[in-house]
Formats: sequence, structure tokens, C-alpha cells
Amino acid sequence: MRLFRLMKVDADGKPRVGDRAMALGVRPADPTNPAKRSDVFAATDTEPVRPFEGGLSCYADPADIALAAKQLQLWSIDERDVPPELLVRLTGPGSHHHIEPGDEMPLAEFQELLADTRDFWQPEKQGGRP
Repeated sequence: MRLFRLMKVDADGKPRVGDRAMALGVRPADPTNPAKRSDVFAATDTEPVRPFEGGLSCYADPADIALAAKQLQLWSIDERDVPPELLVRLTGPGSHHHIEPGDEMPLAEFQELLADTRDFWQPEKQGGRP
């Protein structure tokens, strides 16, 4: 299965790695602003992230992604290129999935595993279907 995600493009033409929206990485919790959107419960690099508690959002069907932002690129990765330490899980609705930690691990390790997939993400044509 291919997974699709909108992300910013870095200077080298690959997905931008980071802990902000539209980057290859997850947004940590912000204990000073609980209303701020986060992808995981952990707030610091040493706090644990766990399976079934959030992760990197992507979609199995690119038609489920709103492709309005011009500064973003639609990317895809084959599920087989996701490291075995990570879990790809359908979280719904539609074709929404998370790439999550397969076991409990520190947030920094999870971010590093996600960043290690950078070379496997391929740019796709905009418009909903590859």
C-alpha cells in the first residue's frame, strides 16, 4: 500500500524534516498551551510515545487530501519502506492512517525513525491521484 502526505519541500528537493505541521515529523504536545494541536502526547525528546496514541498522519487514497496549498508537495511512500520499528495503522475516517511507534520509545527516537524515511518519499502529481 502507498501512503500519501502533503509536506513542504526542503532546499534539496526532499521532504522537510521537522516538528511542525506539513513536515516529516510529529508535533509534540505543548504543556504551556494544551489547546495547541499536537500529534503525540509527549512534550520533550525524552518522554515516551506509544502505539495507538498518535503519529504522522497520511492517507492511502490521495483523493482524501485537500490539495489547496501551493507551497506544499504531495508525497508518497510504500508501506514496505516504513521501518519495522514503526506501525502503519488505519485510524479513519476514510483512508486516514498514522505512522506510529511500534513499541514505546522516546519521542526523539520516533522523530529520528520518521526522518530516516526521507529518501523513500516520492513526489506525486497534484490533483488527488498519482
